[in-house]
Amino acid sequence: MMARPALALALLALALVAAAAAPPKPQSPEAPEWGVYRKNIKALRLPNGRAVGDLLGPLLDYKFDLPMEFIRRAQSYTGPRTRLRRVVSDMLAGKPVEVSVLGGSVSAGAIASRKMAAVDPNDVWNLVRIQLQDNLSPKIEFYNNARSATKSYINSLCLSRFLNSTADLVFVEFIANDGSEMDTQLQGPLDKTRSFERFLRKIQGQPSAPAVVMMNMLVSEMAYPPTGMNGKPKRAFYSTPEDTYGNLAQYYDIPTISYRDALWQLGDNNLRGMAWSDFLADDRLHPNDRGHRLMADMVIYLVQQAALDVLLHPVTPAEAAASKGPLRPPMFAGNEASLQQMCAQGKNMSTYVAESAGWAVVPYDKGTKYPTFGFETATPGAPLVLELDTTASPPANASGVILTYTKAHTGFGNAKVTCSNGCECKPTTLEGSVPYDQTVYFLEELHPTPAPKCHVSIELDRGSPAGSRVRISGVITTADPGHIAGRVGEEKYMGWLSGDKWAV
Repeated sequence: MMARPALALALLALALVAAAAAPPKPQSPEAPEWGVYRKNIKALRLPNGRAVGDLLGPLLDYKFDLPMEFIRRAQSYTGPRTRLRRVVSDMLAGKPVEVSVLGGSVSAGAIASRKMAAVDPNDVWNLVRIQLQDNLSPKIEFYNNARSATKSYINSLCLSRFLNSTADLVFVEFIANDGSEMDTQLQGPLDKTRSFERFLRKIQGQPSAPAVVMMNMLVSEMAYPPTGMNGKPKRAFYSTPEDTYGNLAQYYDIPTISYRDALWQLGDNNLRGMAWSDFLADDRLHPNDRGHRLMADMVIYLVQQAALDVLLHPVTPAEAAASKGPLRPPMFAGNEASLQQMCAQGKNMSTYVAESAGWAVVPYDKGTKYPTFGFETATPGAPLVLELDTTASPPANASGVILTYTKAHTGFGNAKVTCSNGCECKPTTLEGSVPYDQTVYFLEELHPTPAPKCHVSIELDRGSPAGSRVRISGVITTADPGHIAGRVGEEKYMGWLSGDKWAV
């Protein structure tokens, strides 16, 4: 007779072999209500006698992962969706439609196992693209200009680098990055929300009058366990700019999809035996393969509903014309967005450099796939002079000047910034240090008086520690109101902004 310890070890070995050989656990079958939904919609008949199934059949055959309740929860704002109706009507008619995606690393495919793959990709926007092109219209073109570690205000200030003026439908995904770190604002002046309003107005104000859809993801730490994780506390359901941005969605009739609203009861309260780990990677921020599929589910459901709406209530010429009309006044009084802006980052900044003795263009390539470039100096008092047009229309207005610069835990000193040559601004100090061990891009806005050749001078403060340096990686001019300042992201991720390649 085999001794008990030996028997236990043998059984354990057999179990491990069986587990290794077992196929992956299959995904749960589609909830039965989807079959009812699909059957009933296909059976609907239009006034001309045609069945909806004849027109939308392939799109309606899409299989959803979660029960309908949770996909419906994701549709956090639907509204009349006037612009989206016009675009979906064009899709149904087989007209060319251009779809653009703006966002952060999630929309860039992180961390899908086959993101952007040439064969069988499984990131959200490729899943959506394939479904729409195969089952709605082959004339739908997709342009994904999402970039890792991107905040909405960089997209807004450098919009021409991200968005074609011919876009018909634009998905925006910025909650995760706009709400990260110290950036969440639940009270106070809501400067972030004002900036996001200007961003939305710039997109909607393009010549093509595109429809916009907001895709809202989780903010870091929201999906943590109740006791926190990695030394950080858990964020609450409301600890996100999603709700203040939601005011803008309702004001501008922007359909909105919410990952939080779809999954909170499943992930946080373990409804139906599910957990956050079913949909998110180990960092509890980026979606895993199933999470990307869920994002695609949310978008396809929105398009299905919009297409059904268009078939039952066709877009009239008057509605189409109204959807391309002037924007309503800003939600925040006086918060007009301006397309009078210039964005020069990395080597492109050289065009505006009038004096740079003691400075050099230096790459940063620590931990990067694509290096960034910036003007650097370690010589105190040596000015980098940028010559900029700070006039705006109307002539009495002035353009703000926004500098992109680097801060780190050690090695960077403070920079003094002044204005001259026909313009004046409040002298400003760019502090070079942060209390954490990262090398990080920051923005700081100056407000010089108008001048066609305003000189903005930056120099290393003579009081900085020996060996300190200053690094300026970009300059922006904008006639937007308000003030932009704060962290952009770690420099090692900024190759898309100030490098030679637009790297996802």
